[in-house]
Amino acid sequence: MAAKRVIIIGGGVSGLTVAYELTKRGHQVVLLEREPVLGGMARSVQVGERYIERYYHFICGPDKHLIGLITELGLDGRLHWRPGHTSYYVQGHMYPFTTPLDLLGFSPVSLSARLRFARHAARCRRMTDWEDIEHLTAEQWLIANIGAEAYETIWRPLLQVKFSRYYDQISAPWLWHRLHRYSQSRRSLWRPERFGYLEGGSKTLLDALADYIQIHGGTIHCSSPATTIIEGQGQALAVGIGSEQWDADVVVSAIPLPELARLLPESAADYRQQIGSIDFVAVRCALLALEDNLTDSFWVNVNDRRIFFNGLIEYSNLNPWRQYGGAGIIYVPLYMPADEELFVWPQEELIESIIGCLEIISPEFDRSWMREAIVTQDLHVQAICPPGFSQRKPNLAAPVSGLYVIDSTQLYPSDRCLSGMIGLAQTVSQMIDSE
Repeated sequence: MAAKRVIIIGGGVSGLTVAYELTKRGHQVVLLEREPVLGGMARSVQVGERYIERYYHFICGPDKHLIGLITELGLDGRLHWRPGHTSYYVQGHMYPFTTPLDLLGFSPVSLSARLRFARHAARCRRMTDWEDIEHLTAEQWLIANIGAEAYETIWRPLLQVKFSRYYDQISAPWLWHRLHRYSQSRRSLWRPERFGYLEGGSKTLLDALADYIQIHGGTIHCSSPATTIIEGQGQALAVGIGSEQWDADVVVSAIPLPELARLLPESAADYRQQIGSIDFVAVRCALLALEDNLTDSFWVNVNDRRIFFNGLIEYSNLNPWRQYGGAGIIYVPLYMPADEELFVWPQEELIESIIGCLEIISPEFDRSWMREAIVTQDLHVQAICPPGFSQRKPNLAAPVSGLYVIDSTQLYPSDRCLSGMIGLAQTVSQMIDSE
């Protein structure tokens, strides 16, 4: 089969995986990334002398595509697994929230509500079919199964942290899959979930992919934003980059759908409208490097009227950063539409407000522990997936011949994750190679 010239738009983990897979198969690959560095949402930031995730990426037991790629690249010796403990901070009190025994002691809700919650969690662990609940919102499904009391105390704040004002529009299958994926990281219902991390973070994987691509003849251009996709006779034949035009046999979009919509030709107006009708929320995330750990948990859910965020991830309780001379690492993610005031708060005000909340959560915390604070943000992060969303997610092969699309919406009902995006990229690579 003749080698194809493939232009890939987007240098995140899915774009790099497509480039890697097609380079292995002997195709001529050109990857374009608008930022000066690769990685997209998986890229790293430097804290002190080390790199760490911009966002709180971690690996679950079912993440077969990611784990397989790590092994294939010879990085499995740098993959480590540790238990991930969860706590819930509710109205001034911290409760362990990892195992069923912890749930029995969770006094913010009644014993009957706790038992209903536990039965529902066990059903989600066993459940594999989700089509029968796709007509329901997560809110409707949860209230029917665990009751209003447990929903309001436990789940509503968690949906709000992920979807902001859209929290009551999210489909039940999306939430089921999130629960199911995490539960499969447990060796048993009575033991903590086990999560994985890579030494050096996702940068370790991204660097290995980029090195392979370039060593084996692929080309990577950073600081090179695509400006248009140029169609000829029903075929995606070129990509515009400023005033230049680069020809291609195949084009792969590995950028968010709203960004792809802006690149499409006029002949693809219907497709542009289709993908443009999907709403997204943005994220603003504060990464704090501390002298000491704040809690003993990896994940802390928060439901307290004095605190303006609904959760924090103490990453150093998964990745033992301090063993390598680092600090305690905390992420505070804030998901919201980009038109909300919080999205444009000055960084200093945001960090100061977070510090005030940490002082509430942990009386032992002292602001002198602060070593470094980094705030990052991205626009089109989490798709809003209402009931029936499976009928709206785009196909991998676009209606523009020769154009393939990789986007997190295609993972539905799964949430976006590195492993899922790698799996989509591998599927697209096979489709291109077998044309």
